[in-house]
Amino acid sequence: MWKSFELYKHCAFKQKLLAPGRLFSLGRELKQQAFLELLDTKPTRSDDDWLQAKPYAEIPGPGTWRLLSYFLPGGKLHNTNLIDMNRRMREWYGDIYRVPGLGKPDMIFTYNPNDFAVTYRNDGVWPLRTGLESFTYYRIVHRPDVFGGVGGLVSEQGKSWGDIRNKVNPVLMKVQNVKQNLPQIDEISKDFVDRLESLRDPHTHTIKCNFQDQIKMWAFESISYVALNTRMGMFTDHPDPNAIRLAKYMIDFFNDSFKYDVRPSIWQYYQMPGFKRFLQNYDNITEITINYIEAAMDRFERDGHSDNTCVLQQLLALNKRVAVAMAMDMLMAGMDTTSSALVTILYNIASNPVKQGQLRRELFHILPKANDSLTEENTKNMPYLRACIKEALRITPITPGNFRVTSKDLVLSGYRVPRGTGVLMGVMELSNSEEYFAKSAEFLPERWLKQDLDSDIAACPEARSRNPFVYLPFGFGPRTCIGKRIAAMELETLLVRLLRNYRISWLGKKPLQYESSIILSPHGDIRFKFEPVVENSS
Repeated sequence: MWKSFELYKHCAFKQKLLAPGRLFSLGRELKQQAFLELLDTKPTRSDDDWLQAKPYAEIPGPGTWRLLSYFLPGGKLHNTNLIDMNRRMREWYGDIYRVPGLGKPDMIFTYNPNDFAVTYRNDGVWPLRTGLESFTYYRIVHRPDVFGGVGGLVSEQGKSWGDIRNKVNPVLMKVQNVKQNLPQIDEISKDFVDRLESLRDPHTHTIKCNFQDQIKMWAFESISYVALNTRMGMFTDHPDPNAIRLAKYMIDFFNDSFKYDVRPSIWQYYQMPGFKRFLQNYDNITEITINYIEAAMDRFERDGHSDNTCVLQQLLALNKRVAVAMAMDMLMAGMDTTSSALVTILYNIASNPVKQGQLRRELFHILPKANDSLTEENTKNMPYLRACIKEALRITPITPGNFRVTSKDLVLSGYRVPRGTGVLMGVMELSNSEEYFAKSAEFLPERWLKQDLDSDIAACPEARSRNPFVYLPFGFGPRTCIGKRIAAMELETLLVRLLRNYRISWLGKKPLQYESSIILSPHGDIRFKFEPVVENSS
């Protein structure tokens, strides 16, 4: 259905170009039509639950002008990040409220886990979640010569999304497929530690550069190897110039996506100079990515096939256009998200020296010698490290909530929510609530353990919520993050290397701060102290 509509729209596109104000509306039309076709076609509900629920119009929330006033200079939410905005709006309007879309559909914010359950359990086979409109426009409308109608997992909806997801799931979600990258990901982590050591002041044990920038380069090097089967050499004296360009374009792209896809924008109707630069940046990313893929294809041809087929080879075996779209998605999604998560986790561990010492005992068991290799075997049993990661992402996940577009009429918190409505489920607020997590303000990895690990590491699962919908850092159901296994491997590997080699302390003058982009990104005064660990010491 999506593909037939897409073909029709492409045929009509030249005529659309002649219509004033319609030049850039096609991407939005495609998405809106796709959503309409995927919504439940049954008549509006007439059951007792629906009829007894309050009308949609009675859901609390600000009007359009009041919402705008909040964000203008001097407004109550001017220059606030997503964390503060969600918290304050909840204080003002309660556990469910409606936010006007400002040119886009309204959105419902809910902090009721019962609503989460209702929303997820009515997802259907192909859950709906709005993607980035600029992705859809660029791939479907602007560059059909490259993508041939393949929007990728970020843009597609319905059956076309399901078809791609079913094809790539075995490639990116199968543990064995991901783990085959561990030796190279470990080498990249070792190279990062060597780089860090070269930048570390031996007297103050601080880093002579921006630590977050270095972490972004590690994340870029790591995901580039998985997506493109290529080492970029970011920690060498002579990195690939194209790799440096690609990394910069990726950072710019991530920032611009927030500007054009999250904030109110008129790009769908009028092409401003900034949006032209955005498209050119996307073109640059596409060109460089394709060049790397084609170089890898030549290398595969020369080297012949092997039983240990890499991720890129498996994607190419599906379809080259799918491989290009997925490689770009991995690069775009796997740099800022993974680097932000790493800084968040490291901050929590560095701020809790007792927990760090307990974790280091586990790491000494895994790596008796600092230069030993990480293997699939010795990384199987790292319960305390994984508990530390879970706990840090409980306190500050990559995004403050999970999103769905309702495909059916639902009753949420006693209100009628019609099909086609956006619903944001505020998991971060609940994950930091005493109602669901005892001692929620504490960094308590033990709440995630299944059993005691030592005399001073006692499992306390009673300190975490029994509600399965309250803690979902990688999403839920068929829309679970496709890269979660890759991200977990990358994070675990670098954390092992850093904490096995250094006793790390937080030097920031105040707790780690975040700014809002498409994700929650650490910013501000990000400083750590890296003191070398004496062998056989924890």
